[in-house]
Amino acid sequence: MILTAEQSAHGVDADERRAALLDEWGDLGAQIAALEARRVEVLAERAELLEYEAGPKIVHSSMAERSMVAEFAAAGQVSPGTMSVQFGNAAALLRGFPGTMRALREGRISRRHAEVILEAAPREVDSADDGATLRAAYEHDVLPYASDTTAPRTRAHARAVTARLQPVTQEEAHREAREEREVSVRPTADAIAQFLAVIPELLAYAIFDRLTALAAAMDDDRTMDQRRADLFCDLLLTALPSTAIGTDMDSFRPTVQVTIAASTLAGRDDMMAEIDGIGPVHPDIARSLAGRAPSFTRLFLDPNGMVTNVDNYVPSSRMKKYLRARDQHCRFPGCRAKTSRCQLDHNCDWALGGKTELCNLACFCNSHHPLKHPDVDERHRWTVQQDPDGVLHWRSPLGREYIDNPEPRVMFV
Repeated sequence: MILTAEQSAHGVDADERRAALLDEWGDLGAQIAALEARRVEVLAERAELLEYEAGPKIVHSSMAERSMVAEFAAAGQVSPGTMSVQFGNAAALLRGFPGTMRALREGRISRRHAEVILEAAPREVDSADDGATLRAAYEHDVLPYASDTTAPRTRAHARAVTARLQPVTQEEAHREAREEREVSVRPTADAIAQFLAVIPELLAYAIFDRLTALAAAMDDDRTMDQRRADLFCDLLLTALPSTAIGTDMDSFRPTVQVTIAASTLAGRDDMMAEIDGIGPVHPDIARSLAGRAPSFTRLFLDPNGMVTNVDNYVPSSRMKKYLRARDQHCRFPGCRAKTSRCQLDHNCDWALGGKTELCNLACFCNSHHPLKHPDVDERHRWTVQQDPDGVLHWRSPLGREYIDNPEPRVMFV
C-alpha cells in the first residue's frame, strides 16, 4: 500500500508503515516455512504409500517410483531430477531429523536451512541407534545456530560440527571427493558457455581470491565479475593477464585462512583442520599449506571454541590479526564476505570519541560499512555497538535490533 496525501494528513506515519511491512514480511516467511514443512510431510507420505502399494515387486516398484516423481514434477513445473531429490530429502528429514522438522514447522528456519542441515549431516553408520544418537548430537549443536543466521553460514558451521562428530568418516569423504575432480564445458546460450572445474574446495576459493585481487587492481569500466572472467581466460590461455594496468601480477598471492591444532600440525594426530568461514579441510592439506606459509598466528580458544587472544605480534599488527581471526567474515548479520576484502572499522566513530581498541573494532565489507556513515540519511542509516565479548548489536533505521555473534570455532578433539 502506498500512502496518499490524505492518509498522511490523517496521521499515518511512514515509519510505522515501514515497520508494519517488515513485520508482515517476517510473518509471511514463518508461514511459508510451515507450509514447506507440510510439503515435506506430503512427499514423505506419498513415498510411504508407494512402498505399501508396490510391496515386494521390485521391478514394478522402480517404474511406480519413476511415475510418481514424474507426476509431481509435472504438477509442480520442476524437473524430474529436482523432484526426485525433494522426495529423498523429505524421507530423510521425516525419518532422521525431527528437530529440524520441528524448527521448520515453527518458522524458526527456512526450507533452505533444512536442506543445508541435511546435506552437511553425518553419514549413516552401521548401527541405527548410533546413527540416531549422532544425528541428535548434530541437531543439538547446529539448530540453535541456524535459527539465528543465514543458510550459507549454517552450512559452514554444520560441516565443521560433522567433522568433529565423525572425523574418520569426514577424512574418507574428503579423500573420495578429491578423486572426483574434473573439468567440463556446458553451453548455456548463444556464444556463451559455463566452464566447470570440480576441484578441491581449498583450491577453488584460492583461485577465486586471486582473481578478485587481480581484478580489484584494474581501473576500467568492466564490472568485477567481467574482470574476473577475462582474467580467468587470460591466465589460462596466455599465462599472463593481458589487461593489467600498473600492477605487478607476480606479487599477488591468494589469501586462505586455515585453522589447525598445534598437535595436528606437528603430526601427533590427524584431527580435521578448518578453512575459516567455509568448513573442514583434510589435515594433510592443511599441513602442506602450513609448510609454505610465511608466518603463523597462534590462537588461544576458550572452552566454547571462541578466540580469546592472539600472540607474537606488535600491537597494531596484533590487533588486525586478532580481529580477522575472530570475525572470519564481514560482521553484518548474514554477510559472508571474507575478511581479506573487509575494512577494520570503529563501531563508535573515532571523531565522536570512539577508541581504537578490540572491543570497538570489527570487520565490515564495502557494501555494509557505508550503511553506518554519518552522512547517510537517518531514514536509511544503521548503527552498531559491540559488547566486550565481540557480540555486535546492529540497529536498523526502523529501530530494530539485529545481533551478530562472533563465529565459534569447532574444536576437533
